Amino acid sequence: MKMKENTLVFEKKPLSWVHSILKSQGFTKIGFGKSLKYKVALRDSSTESIYWLEIPVDQYQKQPNQAKLGKPLLYGEKRIPQPVKMAVESKLHEIADYLRSIVGKKVKPLPKEPDYNSSMVQNEEEMKRLGKEMESMKTNKDVSEDGEIPDPVQYEEEK
Repeated sequence: MKMKENTLVFEKKPLSWVHSILKSQGFTKIGFGKSLKYKVALRDSSTESIYWLEIPVDQYQKQPNQAKLGKPLLYGEKRIPQPVKMAVESKLHEIADYLRSIVGKKVKPLPKEPDYNSSMVQNEEEMKRLGKEMESMKTNKDVSEDGEIPDPVQYEEEK
C-alpha cells in the first residue's frame, strides 16, 4: 500500500542525518546506491500480524551526500488495519520532525562499510581514539589507592 501522496514532504538533508535517524528508529538499510532503502518490521499486537514499512532514499547525482526520503511503502500478508496505518503515519511524522530538528547539530558522517578484520579496532583513527581513552583510565594500582576494588586477575603466572 503506497502512503497518501500528501502525507509528508521530506526535505533534502545530509545522507548521514537520514541514515542516523532511520537507524535510531529501528530501520535496517537495504540496497545500495540508487536503490537505497530502509525497512522496519511493525507488529500489530491485536492481530499479531507483521507489516513492513519501507522508505526509499533518493540521493542527488550532483550532491551524493544529500538525500531525501521517498514515498513510503507499507505492506503485509493481511489487509492493513486502520490503526496500523495511523501508527505508520505518526512514525513518518516523527521521522520528519527529527530530520527538521537536527538542523545545525553536528552529526557524525556516514561511515564507510566496515572492514571486519577480527581486531579490536577497524582503522588507525579508531585505534588512536581508543588509545587516548585508555590513557585516561585508572590502573588497578590507582583504583586500589582510591579504596575501590580493582578488576580481578584474569590469569595467574605459573611458578
